[in-house]
Amino acid sequence: MAETSAAPKNAAANAADKKSNAGTTPDPWDACATLEYGGDRSFAWSVREQVIATPPEGRAKIEEKLLKALAAPKCTEAGRAFVCQMLATVGSAKSVAALAPLLRDAKTAEAARYALQPIPGAEVDTTLREALGALNGREKAGMIGTLGMRGDTAARSALAAIKDNSTEQPLVREAAGRALERLANLNA
Repeated sequence: MAETSAAPKNAAANAADKKSNAGTTPDPWDACATLEYGGDRSFAWSVREQVIATPPEGRAKIEEKLLKALAAPKCTEAGRAFVCQMLATVGSAKSVAALAPLLRDAKTAEAARYALQPIPGAEVDTTLREALGALNGREKAGMIGTLGMRGDTAARSALAAIKDNSTEQPLVREAAGRALERLANLNA
């Protein structure tokens, strides 16, 4: 009896779908990867709310969804920036491998740094230091600032070399000086 009563409900639902012009609703986790600057951000808002509401024990599952979105072939620049913002909230060492290549591209370095900065661990520090040589200008200065904020004392020699290198842009040399000062104050 239960089978026959369910059949009309499904048939009615299918008939309603055929009459609708709305189509299917995309998965917000997939849709957030394809965000465009200035476009509809309703799906991103939905994902953001879920990320914020997730208790610590559920963060690994949320991180996995975000990493899947980040790896999507159609991930846009705006989508990547949004996903990185969310990873800054729930990311763990598991995110490092996915974010590391983004550090080496001037277009994505800032978003990746933002995601990595709050993640604890030597693996993140090593990844940031390794990407330092791939950047120039503002992006390199930003990376230096992140190393200083994280208190990465293993970066001291690289930062000192940058600070004293007259071929580096003044902006980069100044950032290295500030980072070295911060590192010195951490041990004081």
